[in-house]
Amino acid sequence: MQRITTLGSTNNRNQWLDAATKGVSRSEQDVATGLRFDRASQAPADAAALLRNQQSLGRMEQLDRNINNARLWLNTADTALSDTVNTLTRARTLTIQGANGTNTVEGRAAIAADLRSAAQELLGHANSTVNGRPIFSGTAGTPMAFDASGNYVGDTGTVVRAISPTESFIVGAPGPNIFGATNLADPSAGSAYQVLMQAADAVEAGDFAAARAGIEAIDTATSRVQGELGRIGGLSSRLDQIEDRSSASQLATRTQISEIQDVDLGEALIKLQTSQTKYEATLSAAGRSLGRSLLDFLR
Repeated sequence: MQRITTLGSTNNRNQWLDAATKGVSRSEQDVATGLRFDRASQAPADAAALLRNQQSLGRMEQLDRNINNARLWLNTADTALSDTVNTLTRARTLTIQGANGTNTVEGRAAIAADLRSAAQELLGHANSTVNGRPIFSGTAGTPMAFDASGNYVGDTGTVVRAISPTESFIVGAPGPNIFGATNLADPSAGSAYQVLMQAADAVEAGDFAAARAGIEAIDTATSRVQGELGRIGGLSSRLDQIEDRSSASQLATRTQISEIQDVDLGEALIKLQTSQTKYEATLSAAGRSLGRSLLDFLR
């Protein structure tokens, strides 16, 4: 004869209720959080894959920030150098006018004043900044790249940004590489600022040969700036390509992360309903068992 004890029956009933309660609780948590697991111990393999993907996404997002910063530097440089070319072009026209022997002394003085104004304007372009940092001062922490006299006060370092796991761009070059280096011995062969100031002096003094030489010096300065503009344009195009590729990679990685950790809401709701139904059935069965007596087993 099978012996049935009250203690054994109670233990079984409690185990069933506990299992049913945990099932409902887990299903409710899945629906509430939208996550398949919230602890690595619940799904070790998936948790490891999730961590790898999250770390990969973090690296991509850092490179994205680098790309955005690089673009800011390049756009600022592009604007500054485009304005510089315009200033040099205007200065060239002024110098051609000043080299004309038909100008009066007053006329030459007015042209010279315009040339000196253009030189100061050029210094403004050369001291362009990003978030208060001069973009043409190398890696120096100076408040400007060139002082009021046109002397370079930065260093020879370059500002570099890593924009992919294998590529880095120079986004900030030393000013003399672009605007020319100061040449005290021969200002006409010096920086763009010196060239304009020298042209102004030549025009004002009526030194037409020096003024004509100044036109050639301005052309040389303009070509140097245009060369840097071309480099920046190439880098900007390359940034566009890398950014498009990065966006696609990030989308794929985010999709993988979602597939690993996110629940299918429709499936989770069905699972919750099933768990609740199972719990209610278990609770009902437990209630019926509580109403039985010894006589029920002797019949």
